[in-house]
Amino acid sequence: MAMLQTEVVQQTSVVTELYSTDTTTPTLHLQQPPSETTQSNYVKIIKSIGAGSVVDILPSVVEHIVGNSNKMERSELIQEMARKLKDESVMWQLVKHNLLNPILTQLLEIFSTETSQSIQFELMTIICSLPQSHLTEKLLSKLHSAALSSSPLIRRQSLLLVLKTLPPNVSLKFLLAYLDDDDPRVRTTAIQHLDKAAKSGCDIPFSVYNKLIANLSDSYDEVRLHSVRLLPDLVKQHRQQHIETAGSRTTTLTHHTFVQLCLLMRDISTNVRSEVARVLGLFTDVDPEYLKQTLDKKIRASMRIMPPGSKMKQEFASGRKWGGDAPIKSISGEINIFDPAGCGAFIHGMEDEYSTVRSNTVQAMCNLSTSCPEFGVESMSHLVDMLNDEIQGVRLLAIRSLRQISENVHLHEDQLETVMSVLEESNVEIRHNLHDLLSSCQLNSQVAVRRVLKGLLDNLKKYPQDKSSIYKCVRGVGGNNPNFVALLAPEMLSKHPYLSQTEPSTDDTSYVATMILVFNAAQHNSVIFSFFHGYTPKHYVYIYSLFPELVPQLPQVHKILKSSDVSTDIDSITSSLNLILKQFLNLCKSGAHIAAMTKTLENIEKIQKCSARVHPQTKYASLLVKILLQLFKLRNLDRKRMANGHQRVMTKVRDIVYDLCLFQVCFKGSDQILLLAKLLKFYFIQFLHEHIAVKVITEKDISLFRENILKFCSDKNLPVPTQIQDERHFNLLQYLHHQEYLVSPDITHSRANILSPQSNTERINEFPSHLSYAVEIEAETHHTEPQNLAVKVRYPGFREVVCQPVLQSLLQDYYQNTVFVGGVSWSDPGLIQVSLVTDYRFQEHEQCLIGLSGVEKVWLEISESVQLKIHPRPSK
Repeated sequence: MAMLQTEVVQQTSVVTELYSTDTTTPTLHLQQPPSETTQSNYVKIIKSIGAGSVVDILPSVVEHIVGNSNKMERSELIQEMARKLKDESVMWQLVKHNLLNPILTQLLEIFSTETSQSIQFELMTIICSLPQSHLTEKLLSKLHSAALSSSPLIRRQSLLLVLKTLPPNVSLKFLLAYLDDDDPRVRTTAIQHLDKAAKSGCDIPFSVYNKLIANLSDSYDEVRLHSVRLLPDLVKQHRQQHIETAGSRTTTLTHHTFVQLCLLMRDISTNVRSEVARVLGLFTDVDPEYLKQTLDKKIRASMRIMPPGSKMKQEFASGRKWGGDAPIKSISGEINIFDPAGCGAFIHGMEDEYSTVRSNTVQAMCNLSTSCPEFGVESMSHLVDMLNDEIQGVRLLAIRSLRQISENVHLHEDQLETVMSVLEESNVEIRHNLHDLLSSCQLNSQVAVRRVLKGLLDNLKKYPQDKSSIYKCVRGVGGNNPNFVALLAPEMLSKHPYLSQTEPSTDDTSYVATMILVFNAAQHNSVIFSFFHGYTPKHYVYIYSLFPELVPQLPQVHKILKSSDVSTDIDSITSSLNLILKQFLNLCKSGAHIAAMTKTLENIEKIQKCSARVHPQTKYASLLVKILLQLFKLRNLDRKRMANGHQRVMTKVRDIVYDLCLFQVCFKGSDQILLLAKLLKFYFIQFLHEHIAVKVITEKDISLFRENILKFCSDKNLPVPTQIQDERHFNLLQYLHHQEYLVSPDITHSRANILSPQSNTERINEFPSHLSYAVEIEAETHHTEPQNLAVKVRYPGFREVVCQPVLQSLLQDYYQNTVFVGGVSWSDPGLIQVSLVTDYRFQEHEQCLIGLSGVEKVWLEISESVQLKIHPRPSK
């Protein structure tokens, strides 16, 4: 302690030279308090008055503290002062009236003469809360007495004050001095700020390493915890250093730190064990032999140095050591490279009673397995065992970890049984993650492939809503194991050497899943084609049209059918859609009848039935035609009603605003698509401004829209329409007609498909009217984030309610949630419609559309609605 005091005093004397400039302090004219004012009255006054009045009375309070001899009264007043000074408005008033420096001078005088350590601590707390610009040389000189105080709380406050006032390179010397403090709270504060300094880029001297290693055995939990957090940053800065170990050996700093941290995996503190498990995952450059030792509780032969003259192990004729890789008993005089107490660190972590330790251990093993495939092979079986953990979060993390390392290792049959048992889980997030794992891993036998397919088909029967995830899984299983699938092809295709089989139905989901697996395997192994039935090529074309992203191109099938490759369909269908749109524009330009133009929608719907692959293009063209038809019908309305803003007209206007927002939100692709959405809105408000006498659209609104379009074209380097640039009347039909194409192959469509519940108007869901009915929703999403979705419920009478509950799972392209519906008692059952919606908030230049739609945020339906029949009955 004496050495610590001497060092701190020396450091303080150096620091005070940084503040050698003289500062003039204004004279403080204290208000003389009345003699009858008691201590309790001062406390009541300070508590009751606001920030402005506190400034007036604070000088009197400070002088009353100086002249008061009662310790409890002084302490209570100082505590109340500290609470008030935490208010930024009070501090600002003091600085504004030049009262902060005089008050600070008085506080320093109280601090120098005060004998009570509790009051000194309160004063230090007040000083630490002051702005840095008012901490001067006179204040720093007080650090001599504060740093040498016998109270650890005061020493800690002085340390915080130094860190606040001094630059990092100077305050670093103080931190090093406090590492050996007698009180653990002071040591913890010093290590915490050393960690912050290391993460901010400051160089920590290597001499700190030995102190941190000694702190790993400290009796105080927080000291051990923060020492563990600091070690990785220190090792990163001094990676080239070497440490001398037992037997006059030297090892790298990384390996020495790794071994020392492994010793803490059996620490008494849960937080320390959890943090050690996390930090071990950061040592990705450790030798594989050290990593393997963390999976074995006994010292391995590779971690021992045999003494000279010790008996050599027996060898096989090939020269391989007998039991050379097995744990061995201790031999006199041998040296252990790895401390036996730290052996099996990850095993201890996976067997820990706390789930946080097990989770961090699994994550650390995943990180190390990714960087070291050799360790990944060793840890595979241990991670598979974690699938039996009692905590759902640990099981989920184990599945994701196996998914990351599955590309480097094979899944054995004994491990496969444990993995397949997880398919019985009721949690959809675990099932879908397990499907991803099975789709990416490589199996080692045809028995394993048969077991996986059987388990997935059983999963499909039990959970039909997992259909999309299982289809993606069997695609990966077939593509990763084509040779084993070829051996099982006769069994999967029900091929019999003598008997012909009945043609299976393509509506059978189990058959479709099996065929997706076979088709993906046939892409890499042509032997499978010899087992095809006569109807299999036709089934291939049908399944490909339904799931083009899951079924590969197989030219051999087209040779059998003597048909063209379906890969050209998307280009030909896109060309057909552009041709239909051009014909529709010609009809609009010539003023054709509405019925003739409506047939365009029917033609687009026919094209949509050809293939699911062109679903986004057909939906895009269909909505574009629908918007143009609505604008055409609006233009042909009665001019008198149109001019006066009739209610029927405004209803049509709101419908058009809704479709325009849907067009902009749901379709993504090139910048040209977004530009078209903006031009449609611009043409719409320009049309309303010219034809509606009730001025819902002004010239300013049109100007804001035009400026936004010009800025967008400038940012994206797009050609600006001439009529927009010249501020003339914008002719939408002319602009569309001059475009080379309106539909492109790269369009994406944001949509959702509700898997559960299914529409059911026959089953009546009854519940008491004073309670609510839970509707569990599971949906498949495309090109949209599930956290942006909400659920809209439409009750009888067209009352709509939109709710956005917290997500129950964070799966990609999957939405799962529960909404509660209810109502007063109904005499008869009623239908409700449930759908998924996403929101669109009008931008700053679209304020005029808020007046047209009547809301600031529009909820856009991106899924088909599901109809359910409910009946709230009166409670008995």
